[in-house]
Amino acid sequence: MKNRYILAIDPSGNFIEGKGITGWVLLDTKTDKVIKFGYISASMYPNQFKYWDAHVTLLDSMAGYYPSVVIEEYRLYNNRAEQQINSILETPRLIGVLTYECYKRGYWCTTQSAVSVKTRWSDDLLVRKHYLWEENGNYKIGKTIVSDHVRDALRHAVHFKTFRNRRDDWYEDSRENKFNRFD
Repeated sequence: MKNRYILAIDPSGNFIEGKGITGWVLLDTKTDKVIKFGYISASMYPNQFKYWDAHVTLLDSMAGYYPSVVIEEYRLYNNRAEQQINSILETPRLIGVLTYECYKRGYWCTTQSAVSVKTRWSDDLLVRKHYLWEENGNYKIGKTIVSDHVRDALRHAVHFKTFRNRRDDWYEDSRENKFNRFD
């Protein structure tokens, strides 16, 4: 049994450290079409908690779809560790909020590494597979130009749909405390 809807999120918790932008995509695996997408920009909110709450509101808006939620994981890579010295690590905190809120709603939730998704799903491949359209150097979903953040969320949705959306081998009803599987 596969889940029909996948909500993929490319989170940026950077409210204090740089005004982050989170991209998101809702993919219908039956039609293989993106049915909703967007972004949440920290610059639109007066404080970090209102920014985080916008992410919770996004999850609430997905109640009718009961999606699997796929979140880009945060990893502190060795070659970037020095850049993160004294960082308050806002993105992993936001991922924690999202994970907990998925649990409360009974959504199955997992993470995927950015590197595995970005190396597998280039913009050109997404165009060839008809998830994106390229026009005058811009990438679009439908008629709307989409940002890097939305495209990264799309990569996560397509990757999960293609390689990991096989609930029969692991899924139990999340409301019965058999919730998360982080791979």
